[in-house]
Amino acid sequence: MQHAPSVWLTTANPAPQLPQLDQGIQTDVAIIGAGYTGLAAAHHLRRAGVACIVLEANDVGWGASGRNGGMAVLRYKKSWAALARELGRERTRHLHRLLHQAVDLLEQTVDEYRIDCAFARYGHITAANGKRALATLTADAEWLAAEAGDRAPRMLDARETADLTGTSCYLGGYLDPRAGGIHPLNYARGFAAGLSAAGVPIYVGTAVDTLREEASGGVVLETSNAVVRAKQVLVATNAYTDLREYGTDLSRRIVPVSTSVITTAPLPASALAAIVRERHLVSDTRHLLNYFRIAPGDRLLYGGRGSLTGRQSPEVYRGLEAKLRETFPALAGVEIDHRWSGKVAVTLDDFPHVGRVSPRIAYAMGYGGRGVALTQLLGKMLAHLAMGELNDPGPMNGGAFRPIPLHALRIPAMKAVAGYYRLLDGLRL
Repeated sequence: MQHAPSVWLTTANPAPQLPQLDQGIQTDVAIIGAGYTGLAAAHHLRRAGVACIVLEANDVGWGASGRNGGMAVLRYKKSWAALARELGRERTRHLHRLLHQAVDLLEQTVDEYRIDCAFARYGHITAANGKRALATLTADAEWLAAEAGDRAPRMLDARETADLTGTSCYLGGYLDPRAGGIHPLNYARGFAAGLSAAGVPIYVGTAVDTLREEASGGVVLETSNAVVRAKQVLVATNAYTDLREYGTDLSRRIVPVSTSVITTAPLPASALAAIVRERHLVSDTRHLLNYFRIAPGDRLLYGGRGSLTGRQSPEVYRGLEAKLRETFPALAGVEIDHRWSGKVAVTLDDFPHVGRVSPRIAYAMGYGGRGVALTQLLGKMLAHLAMGELNDPGPMNGGAFRPIPLHALRIPAMKAVAGYYRLLDGLRL
């Protein structure tokens, strides 16, 4: 399949030249999916001296790893204060440490493989759409300072938020200067090229059609051209897990949700000086959130919820363009030069999960839009799981990751929830 027509594709470095699998092969670990999770797992297996291969049905970074906003943020979907109330102080501190490890792993990977992906600690602003959201963000900053000794995030008032974002839409914001940004497709391509050069076989255009555990031990993976025999299989297909289920129930443990993104045509220097002038990454506190940043070529990238059915629709992009121009009235006449969509995998508890479906098949998925950082961490944990090592992912373990009740009714349920969220967002609570 072709890549989505994103700004990342048109500004990407050349794809690494990787083969299709055309003959049978044996390995210790077979990884399904050449996105960030699968590549991270392969990286840590290689460093431990474990033989592994990566099998990708399409191309490296074809899914969310090549289409996302490129934001490695230092927040989960739930607020820190809410997590502390739900999980307790110690488990929330552990989650805080894990998230920082995730962004550090991203930076270390960029350095180790010398990946040309414009990585930088740009900083991330969570912009408050209402008074309640602003109070939640303030409570987060206070909790981190008091309970985790983390005083790096700071609150912004409405004036400073407007100055840094270029819009007066928000009542204030929460700035964490340590959040990272990348060119997501260049990161995936550079990571794959580095692994390949280090001796990890990565096969593209190689869909795993069936997966079968053998009573004698090991797993057989059948592709269109060859058979793979492995001791362990790692499933790293995230929101695209439902394309091939391999006899597991993993696709019923997540809900794929579409997200859509647009970019403006290149902006003049005068406009750039007024919009995200310090190149921060920005997302808001809406239930149906929007996010924006400066993209290659001095464009403004603006993203938000896509079609609930997953089908491409001009109406989705018209709504996104209207929201962009509402946020930035000065851009009313600017042309849009890229429009694309993809999927994120949402879970019931808003956490990704890493675990096993059997003694020989493991998975990591469900990032819910937080995958740029967390894939690095869960990919590492997935590799450790394949090696029989214990992880402590806290609530991101597989224990509570079960099939979602009434999963077949997810689209009408999503429509109802989206309608309710639009109402709440309109109230600007």
